[in-house]
Amino acid sequence: MSEKTQDLSKFYAPVMVVLLLVAAFYIGRLSSQVDGLKKVAGSETTAPTAQAPAAPERKLDVASLKERAKKLGLDTSKFDACLDSGATANRVAAEQKEGAALGVSGTPSFFINGVMVVGAQPQSSFESIIDAELKNGGGPAAAKALGEAGTRVKLNLADSYVTGDKNAKIKIVEFTDFECPFCERAFPTITAIMQKYAGKISLEYKSFPLSFHPLAQKAAEAALCAGEQGKFWEMHDDLFTPAK
Repeated sequence: MSEKTQDLSKFYAPVMVVLLLVAAFYIGRLSSQVDGLKKVAGSETTAPTAQAPAAPERKLDVASLKERAKKLGLDTSKFDACLDSGATANRVAAEQKEGAALGVSGTPSFFINGVMVVGAQPQSSFESIIDAELKNGGGPAAAKALGEAGTRVKLNLADSYVTGDKNAKIKIVEFTDFECPFCERAFPTITAIMQKYAGKISLEYKSFPLSFHPLAQKAAEAALCAGEQGKFWEMHDDLFTPAK
């Protein structure tokens, strides 16, 4: 390299450094402006649209449970004494234990002729099992038609509240939690199924209040307290209905 070239390099080197610093400064400012525009674009720039109304609250505190009992025409002094004393708590615990032994860990959990269905499934999911049971008469043939879903467990049938024909070909046992939103969602589905297969189906209730639902235990006890006055299913259905 010639001496002249070396002199030019010495001259331009600091100039290039200054130019790079200036360029970096403007690039940084431009980047900040772009980020600012992105934030504006991502924010609400027009009047908020009306939100869908929230679902009506199902009041399940003790006071509301007593109001439900009054509305159902129960002897409120007997109901209140039953609920306040925890007279049905042992039965709730026994049904929880039974469910846990069967593999129930969440709600709602159903057993259709001993075939387990978990969650608020669409009506068609229940109907596919029911139709296979009716067509094949239950047993190995129906289990084969259902594939892996046909695995059966043995249940203690009719030792709790049952609606429908106790001698029906299709027996559904439901482990449920009155505070559970998925149980609430499943309620109209099961109601529709009971109507569609009337005379061929029964539904048996089992308590399974989840520990993280603080109102579920007393709600389960309330249903059983109502049952002592012959109005279990009336209370059951009412607990899945928003209080008015």
